Amino acid sequence: MGNIVLPTQKTAINKNFKDSKFGMLGLGGIGKSCFWAQEPNALFLETEAGLNALEVYKVPIRSWQDMRDTYVTLIEAQKKGEFKYSIIIIDTIDRLVDFAQEEVICKAKEFYKKIEINTVGDIPNGSGWFKTKEIVMALLGKLELLNCAIAYVAHLSVKRIKETTGEYDKATISIGGQLGEDLLAWTDHTLNIESHMIGDKLTRIVFAKPSQSREAKSRGGIIPDGWRWTEDMKENYNYFRKLFI
Repeated sequence: MGNIVLPTQKTAINKNFKDSKFGMLGLGGIGKSCFWAQEPNALFLETEAGLNALEVYKVPIRSWQDMRDTYVTLIEAQKKGEFKYSIIIIDTIDRLVDFAQEEVICKAKEFYKKIEINTVGDIPNGSGWFKTKEIVMALLGKLELLNCAIAYVAHLSVKRIKETTGEYDKATISIGGQLGEDLLAWTDHTLNIESHMIGDKLTRIVFAKPSQSREAKSRGGIIPDGWRWTEDMKENYNYFRKLFI
């Protein structure tokens, strides 16, 4: 006889901030990093320069080995009760994927002695792309073991989607292939920031519902769709943070 106990009550929507996984898509220079910097105990894994104007906790990541070493240090800090961060932000995930590809190429060169390998596409049988996807998603899975929320900042790309019924443009993550799809599936909330200059002012609207023209989501509908950012980023973040417990 099994030991499974069938539920008698429905589960509530999980609004716990530290259990949440976020993706933020948008063009460069529109305030994505500044938004997350409003969280007092945010830790940035800085994979590309761009945080010098912000007062934040950050660890420079310039290789896959840096990422590996940082993760080990974070786990050790948590075991010792010295982990103080409420969220970890990978800024940007695009550059982290570059480091993963460099790691995969390096390993492949050691294995395939008789083949010239300069890109992941040169690795036989598509295994370069597969291995890149494998190590990036495995890393994200390991980061989930930390007692904090996880977020990534990603570059935005408008891609031409072709289907049997026609073609259309979609604003989505710039990372392509199965890895891009997996990164989008991994998040609980994918915030797509649409930005426009109107005169000398930058307008920014946060989309949290998917459409044919845009990749976005918010599980449980926690984050409102069409949320318009003000010029005060602290005000924007405080509004966002109050949506969670």
